[in-house]
Amino acid sequence: MQLNNNMNNVFYKRKYSPATFFGVVFLFVLSLFFLFTSCEEHSFVGLEVLPSEDRFGTNSSTHQDISTSTWKRDSILAIRYNRSLLGTVEDPVFGRLESSFITQVGIQDVADFGTDPLADSLVLYLRIDNQYTGATDPQEIIVYELEEHVDYEYFYYSNTDPREMTGNGNELTVHTYMPAEGDTLINIPITDPHIQDKLLSAPDSALQTVGNFISYFKGIYVTSELPDGTGDVYTIDLDNVNSKLSLFYNNAEHRDTTLRYDFVITERANRINLFEHDFTEARFYDILEQPETEDTLYYIQGAAGVMGRLDFNQLHAWRDSMPVSINSARLVLPVDEKDHTVSKFSLPPRISLLEEREGHLVGIPDMEFGARYFDGTYNAGEGYYSVNITSWVQDFIGGKREIPSLYVSVVESGINPHRAVMRGGSHPVVTPRLEINYVKH
Repeated sequence: MQLNNNMNNVFYKRKYSPATFFGVVFLFVLSLFFLFTSCEEHSFVGLEVLPSEDRFGTNSSTHQDISTSTWKRDSILAIRYNRSLLGTVEDPVFGRLESSFITQVGIQDVADFGTDPLADSLVLYLRIDNQYTGATDPQEIIVYELEEHVDYEYFYYSNTDPREMTGNGNELTVHTYMPAEGDTLINIPITDPHIQDKLLSAPDSALQTVGNFISYFKGIYVTSELPDGTGDVYTIDLDNVNSKLSLFYNNAEHRDTTLRYDFVITERANRINLFEHDFTEARFYDILEQPETEDTLYYIQGAAGVMGRLDFNQLHAWRDSMPVSINSARLVLPVDEKDHTVSKFSLPPRISLLEEREGHLVGIPDMEFGARYFDGTYNAGEGYYSVNITSWVQDFIGGKREIPSLYVSVVESGINPHRAVMRGGSHPVVTPRLEINYVKH
């Protein structure tokens, strides 16, 4: 008992000795310091070759070793657009573009033309949503009747041959359109009496439902020719109530009165946007699809025209430094400010980036996060387009993607004729660059 009391007294005294207490704490902290220091040194074995700043925090790197070239887009999916392009334009840089469209025409209610109807006239109205060049050169607008159905389940592309659907004939009218500043409507008289009689003499069953009418009258193909000049491309809003095919007529009950029935072009009508390019006079014709002969410029164009290819020559090297987390990867694509034709042929409002996957060109994953994240807009003050490709870069250096190339295209190419001359990887003043912020683990 005495021994135990002495031991308790000793413990009691040592427990509250200040010098002893702080000494124990000091030794404990010191041992922890050496312990974690040795563990941390062990965890960085093999990283001595990297700059010390790569190991901690966020770091930045800019890459400008990007090769550029120009490629034909060939074709794009050409259905389910709410607008269509119409017109021919002669571009001094990009060559000739011819845009046209196929559309179905329906009924808006049960049609009844009365007794013994007689046609007065038939007019196709097309609502203009936008003009590309603003030129006032006359254009010949030609309208054909379709012989073949537009199949709702078929995927039509922008290089579809319309002659396969018109029977290489069935021309309904050729109308000279004289553009004027501020035009919002193109009026095209359909002079072929056959089609007027066909609509007036439609059987009652064809005038009961839209489906029945489309089976009877399969639709129209609208195209243009440019006799001379620069020409223009018009964005046509086919969903607008003013876009329609109007039949003016009279009947036995109203011989002295002109009656009117509007065949409508609604969002339910299937349509195909078609484009044909002639690059033989284009500035880039001799280097088209030849990446081995890199030029100081490359070119992008809507309406399924041309696109630029970017080859990231040093991106593979990042795989040797894994694991790396990409916080942001921003691609800056400068526009050639010496292209003075932009005063007439305006720049695309936004661009997109495509990658090759299983033989097809598809949007990169960053585009799936929305326009605000991806960006792709033009900075007029700085003269460049900027896009966020963080996910794509992370996937590539992580081995999920094997092709270090992207294609620069115009957003909504099926309804957008705009184009741009871009500064390429060998430009003497400014080149494309990839700005990366990352963390090395």
